[in-house]
Amino acid sequence: MTPKPTQFLTWSAIASTLALVLLIIIGLIANLGEYKAGQELFETIIDPEEYSKSLANSTPALRIVLFLDALFILCFVTAIGFAILGFAKRNPPIAWFCGIAIIIVMFLDYWENFILSQSMDLLALGNTISLDRILYQASISSAKWQLAAITLVAISFLLPNDNLVEKLLVWGTRLGLAIGVPIFILDVLELRESGVILIALTMISGFLLLAIVTWKHSVRD
Repeated sequence: MTPKPTQFLTWSAIASTLALVLLIIIGLIANLGEYKAGQELFETIIDPEEYSKSLANSTPALRIVLFLDALFILCFVTAIGFAILGFAKRNPPIAWFCGIAIIIVMFLDYWENFILSQSMDLLALGNTISLDRILYQASISSAKWQLAAITLVAISFLLPNDNLVEKLLVWGTRLGLAIGVPIFILDVLELRESGVILIALTMISGFLLLAIVTWKHSVRD
């Protein structure tokens, strides 16, 4: 028996809440230690020696971050995927596009983490991370973020847009990553750090609002 749209929305609300909790925990671990261990530090191209030193210092906390991020990826794909299924009748072509795109984002995110974990293993063996490997890592990350931004813009046209909370979700989804990602990737006006902050705020507020909207529609509908 095929689940009803309301069931998809209930599961989306639960997964959104879990994603939000994991996102906050990851942020705390990444930023409150002796060395910062945020993944964004290793998603851009910098001098190989500096990259290697920073990665070596961050490795203990970063391994925990990557483990939690693996769980986070499952939660965000579930949250967004079930939201797409729950609201699919509003615009089936967009729903199909978003469903395929979010699976590709998931693959790129896991691949990015896989390459980063291998880099930590290489450092443990006494190697320095090469510029080619840093470029490869940054390319995967850029592709992931750009596709995620495009996917969220598309999803924003699938979401309900009737009350204040829904409008905040729609416009945050539509603009947050669309602005933050290019600033981060391209370091526009040397505002890369601002791009990281905007991306983080978009994700935190997005999962909170998505949990509220999907839960309300699962109960109301």
